[in-house]
Amino acid sequence: MEALLASLDPWLIYLVVGALTFGESAAFLSLVFPGEIALVAAAALGLPAGVGPIELAAVATLGSVAGGAFGYGIGRRYGPGLMSWEPISRRLGAKMVELRPMLSGPEAGALVTVARFNQITRALVPALAGMAEMGRMRFAVANGIGALLWASVFTAIGYYAAEWWRSTSGLVHIAMAVILLSGFGGWLVLRWRRRSLADPEPTPDS
Repeated sequence: MEALLASLDPWLIYLVVGALTFGESAAFLSLVFPGEIALVAAAALGLPAGVGPIELAAVATLGSVAGGAFGYGIGRRYGPGLMSWEPISRRLGAKMVELRPMLSGPEAGALVTVARFNQITRALVPALAGMAEMGRMRFAVANGIGALLWASVFTAIGYYAAEWWRSTSGLVHIAMAVILLSGFGGWLVLRWRRRSLADPEPTPDS
């Protein structure tokens, strides 16, 4: 397995991570596939291929900053039409109503920074900040700080998880795999139950 990972091209990994972190805010990709998963996986699995954690965090930071700036520009220019698009407004309308006034107040910078750590707000906040006409420099600073913190944290998690994995025994690996699969299965069941409760089947008219 390690030989296969070592054969990967590190530049391809950087390219994929950069494109994904850009698309999270620029094209709402974080609503479909959270970038934390890709970043942790790239840091952990790319280690044998020579992917450096500092380089990976830098690529993820640049991609995130560019994606946030793109989303901000789109929101500033096309925001009302984009946010009224039915697939977005139906799923995220309540969240948009909650967040948009906050991006016009004194807490806007902190919100942009913290929003990076949630997959929904990571996609929405840059465009909403543009719609709210948050100052460009203020947004750029908050966007950059959030991107740097986010990329550094999840790159470090992947890197140190890989180092720990390589230093432990096979029995520990099996136990961890069982725990992770059980947790993922439980998460899927909870998500399915929430959707079932949120969208009950229509009852026939009496």
